[in-house]
Amino acid sequence: MAQNLLDGRILMGSSLGFHIIFAVIGMALPLFISLAELIGLWRKDQAWITLARRWTSAFVILFAVGAATGMVVGQELGLLWPRFMSVYGPVIALPFFIEVFAFFIEAVFLGIYVYAWDRFTNRWAHWLCSLPIVFGSMASGLLITIANAFMNSPAGFVMKNGHITDIQPLAALGNPATPTELLHTLFSAYLAVAFLLAAITVWKMLRGRQGHYYRNALNLSMLVGFVTAIGTFISGDLSGKYVAEFQPAKLAAMEAVFHTQAGAPEIVGGIVDEVHQRIVGGIAIPKLLSFLSYGDPNHIVQGLDAFAKDQQPPVFIHYTFLTMIASGTYLLAIAALFAFALLMRNRWTWLKQLMQSKVALLAILIGGPLGFLAIESGWMVTEIGRQPWIVYHYMRVSDALTTSPYVPVMLWTFLPFYALTAIATVYLLWAFFRRRPVRLPNEETPELPVVPSPIETRG
Repeated sequence: MAQNLLDGRILMGSSLGFHIIFAVIGMALPLFISLAELIGLWRKDQAWITLARRWTSAFVILFAVGAATGMVVGQELGLLWPRFMSVYGPVIALPFFIEVFAFFIEAVFLGIYVYAWDRFTNRWAHWLCSLPIVFGSMASGLLITIANAFMNSPAGFVMKNGHITDIQPLAALGNPATPTELLHTLFSAYLAVAFLLAAITVWKMLRGRQGHYYRNALNLSMLVGFVTAIGTFISGDLSGKYVAEFQPAKLAAMEAVFHTQAGAPEIVGGIVDEVHQRIVGGIAIPKLLSFLSYGDPNHIVQGLDAFAKDQQPPVFIHYTFLTMIASGTYLLAIAALFAFALLMRNRWTWLKQLMQSKVALLAILIGGPLGFLAIESGWMVTEIGRQPWIVYHYMRVSDALTTSPYVPVMLWTFLPFYALTAIATVYLLWAFFRRRPVRLPNEETPELPVVPSPIETRG
């Protein structure tokens, strides 16, 4: 049983960790595509239109992979955790049901947007088709986030003698964790994708590619990154306050607070010493944790000693929490410097030159993987910090696990599948764009069609 539980956790964790990458890109990339086409139409600038088309080509590939991995995760929920789905499935069915319609709208308009690109007489009508994709992709991601929020803060039902009664789907959808999780998920997804697009652009620029096509891509990505980085930090602060009020055990593990205390300090850095229940080598900022968590520098912060041993989350999430904070701080700093340099470029030439230097470009390049590192770390804090519960204070993970003896078989079947999928996706994107370099109409070689129409292909 213990081995089955470990294998089930590894399989579910690796599946979600892999799928999250594609889910985040699928959720956020349509906004960048829509903005690029909007600017191109407004300015009558073909470089922006070309940028939108090329990002669309990547999105089509990643959309297909994300849909496939999402279906695998959905199947795993029922196979690995059947009791959770049978007991709480009726309570959280509504967001899953609505998500189907959001996905349907997104898929339909994506087909129109891709294959009818050159079929609209009015170019603005084509751009309008991008809006349902933007909102559909955003809704899909947020509706799944609501289901996770329910697991952190269950609501909308009454438990009587071990059975669910008085189900209220809207109350479950509007559980206390929903507002902060939705905001933080939304902003962090756009931030990660902004830096991913910026990093890809910078990689090309460092290899000698220049021109306003690349500058447009970098400026748009970094400006969106700056706005969403601010939103990520604000929503992160609200999420921390929610955790302090509703999940104090998770807060204690995140911050490695072993002993309940008033005026708890915020300890930056250091190594957790679980044997002696302390952090070694960190820098303590007096009373800051109490202030950040409760708005009161003298407020009592519950430590792990306030909870039974079998209800304490693992303290190693302290490191994933610090990873998330450090990565997000780095992204905010780089995006803020870039936005300031762009704003002041006509006044301080040296600042403009600095942000175009190799050092600055390398700093942006580093931010590409850090955005997704922050998301994966934050997801680990959210999920592992809820342990040992699959539904907080209602059902333990061990009680939700399947009794099937074939969990190890599933584990070693799906892990190679994810590895092959990752390799195939990267290769497909690399091969596709390698054969289709950027060609603007005013260059000697005309631009190759990124997504040709089926009619044109048959002709």
